[in-house]
Amino acid sequence: MRGRDQRKLLEILRVIAESKRPVGARTISDVLSSRGYSLGERAIRYNLRILDELGFTRRHGYSGRIATPLGLKELRDALIHERIGFVNTLIEEYMLRTTFDFSRGDLVANISIVEPEDVERALEVMEMVAESGYSGDLVRVNRRDECAEIGTVCSITVDGLLLKAGVPVNTTFAGVLEIRSGEPCRFSDLIAYAGTSIDPMRAFMARRIARVMDAVRTGSGKVLANVREVPVSAFEDTARILERARSIVGRIVVGDPGDDVLGCPVAPGRVGIAICAGVNAPVAVAECGVRIRTSPISALIPCEEMSRIRFYKG
Repeated sequence: MRGRDQRKLLEILRVIAESKRPVGARTISDVLSSRGYSLGERAIRYNLRILDELGFTRRHGYSGRIATPLGLKELRDALIHERIGFVNTLIEEYMLRTTFDFSRGDLVANISIVEPEDVERALEVMEMVAESGYSGDLVRVNRRDECAEIGTVCSITVDGLLLKAGVPVNTTFAGVLEIRSGEPCRFSDLIAYAGTSIDPMRAFMARRIARVMDAVRTGSGKVLANVREVPVSAFEDTARILERARSIVGRIVVGDPGDDVLGCPVAPGRVGIAICAGVNAPVAVAECGVRIRTSPISALIPCEEMSRIRFYKG
């Protein structure tokens, strides 16, 4: 389904697919009107004939139309297409909204939920991950009767720092980074932010293919990381910011201009920067058998509300 009338046809098809029974032109017109679309019955009937010809709908006696299997597939594919780019938009929104400047302001955070009795164990594991450099060690802990919320610093905070320093930054890939002998080696799996309808970090976490605690305990394992690009011309400013940022996000690997960074492709004239993801800490907690639910890139937290993990443990 293509062209300027695509949106109109999709909305009509959506109404038909959502109905529990065959639906006619008048009902479709009323539903669309309630959703802000002004289409009379004549226009609806004209578009229904198009949907019939495409094989997306068919008549059901005199009762109206129903969606065909082909129509339902088209609707699913269209919804996925609409969502592609959503993650990049979310990242850009948080990059713009963060006000952190190393001394004050809001940081981008991941939020994890654990049982109250598991907080100490979770923080113990998170500290081990931070000490190994696979995440930062700033957290905020909110204890409630029914659960505890642990906020960890998201690496998108660094992108916000770069942007506010006038450095054009583009977050390109998320991936699974192999660790050997305690050092980042290469990405074994990559997902482009621009080409997916779901957060790649959520996808990797759901697949449970990271081995963060192996990397912590033995020096060999797999951690999650993401990659961003900056222009070569802005690298001097970038380097100064990255040097300070290591204290809040952990390991950062910088590639050579125009070359791959740890096997991740980088555009000509740009420098690739890989940063270990803040979600490595909660991923490790889950690997240790603690029930934890994590939402990446989900909040802004004032830096004065965050403390080093040892403060909470103490």
